[in-house]
Amino acid sequence: MRTFAHVLLVALVCATAYAEDTQKTGGTAKSAESQKDTARKEKLTRNELQVMAHYQELNNMEIELGKVAQKNGGSQAVKSYGEMLVNDHTQNNQQLADLAKQTGQKIPKHTPETATEKQEKADAKKHTAQLKKLEGRNFDREYLRMMVADHDKEVAKIDSNIAKVDNSQLADLLRNTKPMLQKHADEARELQKTSAQAMAEPKQSEPDKPAP
Repeated sequence: MRTFAHVLLVALVCATAYAEDTQKTGGTAKSAESQKDTARKEKLTRNELQVMAHYQELNNMEIELGKVAQKNGGSQAVKSYGEMLVNDHTQNNQQLADLAKQTGQKIPKHTPETATEKQEKADAKKHTAQLKKLEGRNFDREYLRMMVADHDKEVAKIDSNIAKVDNSQLADLLRNTKPMLQKHADEARELQKTSAQAMAEPKQSEPDKPAP
C-alpha cells in the first residue's frame, strides 16, 4: 500500500509540474506571438517611408550645401551657418534611420508623385550645381536666398506631411523637425540683413588732396 501510495503521489506531482510547464510555455508562445503582431502593426507604410525619404533627401542636400558654404562662403557668419546646417541635418538623418531600423525597414529613394514635386527636385539640383561655382559675397547672397526659400517651403508643408502618417514616433519626429527648419529660415534671413547692411555701408573716402 505504501508503495502504491508513493507511486501515486509521484505521478500526481509530475502531472502538476507538466501542467504548469505547459501553461508557462503556452503563455510564452502567446506572448511572442503578441509581440510579433505588435511589430507588424508598427511597420511603416509605403506612404510613411516616402515621407521619410523626402526628409532624408532634403537633409542630404542641406548637408552637401552646408559643406560647400564652409568652403566657399565669403564671411565667417555664413561658414558657421553652413556648419550648423550640416550638424542639424545629419542628426535628423540619423533619427530617421534609427526609426526605420526599429521596424526592420530601410528608407527608400524618394519618388516624386506630382509634376510640381518633379520640377522642385530638378530646380534644387540645378541651383545646387550653380552654387558650387560661386565664391565669396556672390556665394553668400545666393546661398542665403536659397536657404530662406527652401526652409520656408518645408515649414509650410510639414504639417500636411504629419497628417499623412499614422506612426506616432514618426509624427513626433516631424513635429520636432519643424522648429529646426524654422530656425534655419530665420537665421538665414538675419544673415541676409547683416550682409545687406555691410554692403550698404559707405566706404571711408580719402581726404581731399590740397589744390596745387
